[in-house]
Order: sequence, then structure tokens, then C-alpha cells
Amino acid sequence: MIDFNKLEEKLGVKVKNKYIWSEALTHNSWLYFHPEAAKDSKHNERLEFLGDAVLELIVSQVLYKKCPNKEEGELTLIRANLVNRERLTQIARKLELENFLMAGKNLNGKGFDTVLGNCLEALIGAMYLDIGFQDTLDFINKNLLNDIDEKIKAKTYKDPKSNLQEILQEELGVLPEYKILSEEGPAHKRRFKIGLFLNGKLIEEGSGLSKQEAETDAALKVFEKESWKKI
Repeated sequence: MIDFNKLEEKLGVKVKNKYIWSEALTHNSWLYFHPEAAKDSKHNERLEFLGDAVLELIVSQVLYKKCPNKEEGELTLIRANLVNRERLTQIARKLELENFLMAGKNLNGKGFDTVLGNCLEALIGAMYLDIGFQDTLDFINKNLLNDIDEKIKAKTYKDPKSNLQEILQEELGVLPEYKILSEEGPAHKRRFKIGLFLNGKLIEEGSGLSKQEAETDAALKVFEKESWKKI
């Protein structure tokens, strides 16, 4: 069902093991509508898990080398903006992955966009297993990090709290609430634990040497994990 010649042309890579690439392009909704294929096919969630880790490693490595003077917090923020769900979906559409993805006919709108972004991560996982780290690094540099210097120079990335607030207002119509969960240590070296709540429910916890730092840590965790989608 997959035209691997066209896929190779779009991704700029050479496929060796077609089976693993087919798995990366198979969403579990497709197997639901095609139970006869479930015996011989797997959905892409395991490869998505792997691809997410590979992507984070590569982007972290690139930022570590490119930004020797930036602290961990800012590096994490830049990385989160470079590989967030919206951006992954944009790249997936640019690569026209919807023409290769095997997914159920019930998917549409934001649901389908999320599946596309996840599919890109699964393909990165397949790429890493099939053709190795260096080719995967080259692919990510070309397709996801091609504007990294501009973003770093212009500081187009927002702080996690502002970014998260905008997303929550748009998607849920709610604002995050931050509450102190605990304070430890002497006055000169106080450590705060902050809880981030949505509609009264604790979503994530953050810690830091100031309330602001702990709130930022909590927001960053929510932003990276997209925890609000699990409510």
C-alpha cells in the first residue's frame, strides 16, 4: 500500500527494511478498521516512543554544542519550541506524510494533526533503527532544525508560563493556577515545590530556588508532556 519510492524521495533517505517503515506509518485506528491485517501488522506506538527519545537526544546534542553559554532552563525551552506537537505536525504536512499514513477514516481535524505529528516521531524511530544515527541526525537537521539559528538569535521562543497560558486559553478556556506545596531549607537557600493546577486538579509539580523558578519548571513539564490533553 505504501509507495516507498515516493516516500524515499520525500524524506531524502534510502529505505532498507520496509517492514519497520510500514509499522511506523500504521496507526492503531487503521488496524481497528482492518482486523484481517492485525495478525501481520503492528501499529506505530512503540516506534513513536523510540523516535521521541531519539529526537530529544539529537536536538539536545545540537543545542548543547551550538549554545555553550546558555543554561539548562533556556536550552530546555528552546528544545520544547523546536519539537512541540504543533511544529511536528507542520513538518509532517510539509513532507506530505498524510499521503503515506495508514489511519482510520474516523480521524479528522486536530485528532488527525496529532496522529500526523506522532507518525513523524515513529518514522524517526524507524529511521534510527534502519539506517542509523548519522542519517537520522542529517534528516532532523535538514527538516526540523533548518531555522534553529534564526530562532535562537531572534529569541522567538516564549517562556513556558506564557506559552502554556496561551495554549490552555485557546484549547480549554482555562488558566493555570500555581500553588506552593512545600518549602524546604534555610532562608538563604530555600527550595520551593510548586503545584500547577487546572480546574482544581494537580497536573504537574515543579521545584526551584524561587517561586518563579519552580512555577516555570512546572509549566515546562506540562508543556513538554502536553499533560492538559490527559485531563
